Amino acid sequence: MKKAKYILRDSEVEVEYDENAPCRICGEPVWEASTSGTDVCPWCDCGNCRYCGMAIVVLKEEIDRGKSKRRLLEHMRWHKEHKEKEGGE
Repeated sequence: MKKAKYILRDSEVEVEYDENAPCRICGEPVWEASTSGTDVCPWCDCGNCRYCGMAIVVLKEEIDRGKSKRRLLEHMRWHKEHKEKEGGE
């Protein structure tokens, strides 16, 4: 478990979170809290792939019927498969 501190206008809030919990967007471990909170990884929060830095955009499912999220998950799956084939971590 880790702790994140958020500074609000007149106060601070400290939140304990599981850094191995899956990101709400990409499903990878969160590792570090982001400005969006502890359930979105910093990469998704910034709109970049954690593996290659490619810009990513995920829209609400109601807008594109989940197409952008499926595309992101396919992209992440590609990285995992190629890392395993190359003998990576």
